[in-house]
Amino acid sequence: MFLNANISENGTLVAKLPASLWGKKVIISITPEIEEESNWKNLSKALQKVDSLNLPHKNYDEIITDLRIFRETQ
Repeated sequence: MFLNANISENGTLVAKLPASLWGKKVIISITPEIEEESNWKNLSKALQKVDSLNLPHKNYDEIITDLRIFRETQ
C-alpha cells in the first residue's frame, strides 16, 4: 500500500491512514518524491537539439517519396 504523506519542518510525519490500520503496527519506508520534468520540456529540448543539426529541409512530397522508397527496400 502506498500513502502520500508530508514531513513538517520539525520532522513530524503527517499522513492519513485508512481505518483498517488503526491500532496496528506498520513498517514505514521513506522515498523522497521526485518532481519529473513535463514531457513538453523534454520534447522542447529534443527539438532544439534537432534544429541545431543543420539537416536539409524537405517538403511533404519529398518526405512521402522517401518513405515509399524506404518501405520498398524493406
